[in-house]
Amino acid sequence: IEGLETAGEEAKEPEHKKIPLTAEEEAYLKNYLEELPVVDEVDADSVFEALAAGDQRALQTLTSYYMKETAKMAADMNAEEIFLADLIQEANLALIQALGSAGNEVRDEKWLMNEVRKGIIAVLEEQTQRKFADDSLVARVEKLESAVRELNDDEDDKNAFSIDELAIILDMKVDEIRDVLRLTGDDK
Repeated sequence: IEGLETAGEEAKEPEHKKIPLTAEEEAYLKNYLEELPVVDEVDADSVFEALAAGDQRALQTLTSYYMKETAKMAADMNAEEIFLADLIQEANLALIQALGSAGNEVRDEKWLMNEVRKGIIAVLEEQTQRKFADDSLVARVEKLESAVRELNDDEDDKNAFSIDELAIILDMKVDEIRDVLRLTGDDK
């Protein structure tokens, strides 16, 4: 059936917000691409065949040959969750991992670029989750600080409330409050 994709054939991009490159990122990308070693045109099909036969030089050739493409792909998928330089590094890592795991099957450029895209998507998803967790922690810290400030304003004695009371007021676990206090350095 036309239009139906085989499962796992194409890497779907997550719903992260792509952002245009800043002037600084544009300059970094341009400099990065210029500093990559010049690689002569290769017959990709024969190099992929050599890779399937276990030729380590083929792995090195393909890595060098596709580094420019992976950097451009990373720039096209630029997101606020990660710095462009880090995203390019992760794209290169995905390139190396894909080539290293190609096995004896003869692969091609489409397969390789799809594997790199999957690697970039995985990194973006991980960074998005990390950012969400960080934002959640910041919100809990702000909530705790605000409640402490309010209670201190209401009470004559600065230590008139316990962590247990604060946990009830904020609907937080005592251990969570202690962890937040430890993070902010207010646990003394």
